[in-house]
Amino acid sequence: METIVCNYDFSPSSENAARFANDLAQRINARVILFHSIYEPVGTDFIGYGGMPYTVPIRDQSVRQAVQRKLTEARNQIEVANLERRVPYFTEIRYGYTQDTLAEIAREKHADLVVMGSENLKGLQGMLTGSLELDVIKSIRCPVLIVPPMASFIPFRKIVFATDLQGEPFTDIQYVLWLADVFQAEVLFLHIFHEDDQDTKQMARHELELLHKRLLFPRASFHKKKSAHIEEGISQFCKQHRADLLVMGYHPHSFWRHLFSQNPMQEIVSHAFLPMLVIHYKH
Repeated sequence: METIVCNYDFSPSSENAARFANDLAQRINARVILFHSIYEPVGTDFIGYGGMPYTVPIRDQSVRQAVQRKLTEARNQIEVANLERRVPYFTEIRYGYTQDTLAEIAREKHADLVVMGSENLKGLQGMLTGSLELDVIKSIRCPVLIVPPMASFIPFRKIVFATDLQGEPFTDIQYVLWLADVFQAEVLFLHIFHEDDQDTKQMARHELELLHKRLLFPRASFHKKKSAHIEEGISQFCKQHRADLLVMGYHPHSFWRHLFSQNPMQEIVSHAFLPMLVIHYKH
């Protein structure tokens, strides 16, 4: 991993996400790009040649200069606080909607990871319908790390990988296993099922055994849990096993796609201040 892009909007949650990204970058020898997107208001309609109306964006250079100063100050503060283990820092500014510009900069800079803070403080009942986090997850193809409020970085020792057993691409699992190898962490693969019948249990057991044979990772374990609500089952498991990181895959047609379109995902994100890594499957 070489490049981490951190969305930075000067809110407390983005400041916390930047500290998290910095601590992570120190351990994996990555550079960090502090990124800010400036909302671009649109000017009055004009009548162009041929009578077709058009609008022009309004770009106040003083706003850009002020943003650049604040980004530089933020970078300097982080660097001063980490003199012994400095991380290469860069800043980038774009105009437009964050979900679009963040995807653009991640693609241009060949980002290996995007880090962003979450403003949610309400637990499991409130986030990703129409949220920035969901929009970013949908538009960006590299992994996205969502850092809940007040989360502090600690070296990952236990990583819970929640799987719906719908065939995670091996390359994406390898990304998580690489991260686990860096931190010498355990990876606990977890599948949540609803029905308490023998066929369901047998199917889950069979799929987990196949996954086990494929991976050959010495610190992997495989778990299945019955729960009426997937998000509650994941949260309880993470708490029980004192997880440091939750990993989930985003693919729109998955068994638990509702987690990425309605409220429950935020409860998972905010549970026990647990950061969540979302892998965007490249099917």
